[in-house]
Amino acid sequence: AEEYDIVINLDTSKFSSAIAANASAKEKFGFVLSKKGFVEAATESAQQWLEMSAFDDVKKANTKSYPQIMYEILGLDLPVKPPIIHITEKDRAKIAAKDFVKNITSQKPVIGLNVGVGTKWPSKGWPLKKWQNLIEKLGNDKYNLLLLGGPEEIAIMNQLKEKYKYLINTGCDNSLLEFSAIVDLCDLVITADTLALHIASALDKKIIALFGPTSSNEIELYGKGIKLSSADGCKCYYKKYCSQEISCTEKINAEMVIEAVDNLLK
Repeated sequence: AEEYDIVINLDTSKFSSAIAANASAKEKFGFVLSKKGFVEAATESAQQWLEMSAFDDVKKANTKSYPQIMYEILGLDLPVKPPIIHITEKDRAKIAAKDFVKNITSQKPVIGLNVGVGTKWPSKGWPLKKWQNLIEKLGNDKYNLLLLGGPEEIAIMNQLKEKYKYLINTGCDNSLLEFSAIVDLCDLVITADTLALHIASALDKKIIALFGPTSSNEIELYGKGIKLSSADGCKCYYKKYCSQEISCTEKINAEMVIEAVDNLLK
C-alpha cells in the first residue's frame, strides 16, 4: 500500500508478481500479475525470461546466463559481477570446532563432493555408482575428500562413509551459513546444478559442475570452473524424473571428472 520509486520483482511466481502489481511505484522491473491473473513482463526486457519460463524449447535455445538476463531486465551494465556471500565468524568458529575438521590434512588439496540435489529435480543427480567410481579413482593419497549434503543426503553420505573410510563426512544438520563455511574449506567442489554450486561460486571456489536436465548456459562460473554434460544432450529437459533407459547424467563418467580435477588443480 506504500508508494515507492522503484519496485523490482525478478520472480515469475504469481504470489510475488501480485505483490509487485499492487505496490505503487514510478517504475517497475521484472514481473507483475495482470488483472486477469496472468504473470506478465513489466518491461519489454523481461519478456524473454517469461517466455523461457513457459516454453522449454525457448529455454533450451538460450545461450545467455541467468545473471546476464537479470542484468538486462534491470538495465545494469555488463559484465556481470560475481555473487558474494558473507560467513560470520561465529559460523566459521562453529565449523572449525567440529570433529571432522581434525581429519583434514593441511598438505593435501580439499575436494568437496556434493552428493545431493534436493527433491525438486531428482533427475539432476549423479547416480550413486558414479560417485563411488569417482571416489575410488580419486583415492586417499592426493586429496582430502569432504562429503557435502543436507538432511536429504543422510542415507547416501552414511553409505559412502561406511564403504570408504577415508571420506570425511561433514554432517547433514548444518545451517545455510554453516554449510557455506564448510564449502569455504574446499579448494574445489564437485557438484550437480544445485545450492552448493551457487555457494561455491559466491566463495570464489574452483567448481566442476555436472549438468543433466537443466541449462548449463544459464549458470555462470566466472572463469573458475568446468561444466560437464552428456555429449548426447538431454531428452528429459527440465523434467523431474528421467524417462530414458540411460540418463544424460549417467553418461558423465568419472574419467571426465578426473580430467577436470587435474586441469583445475594442476
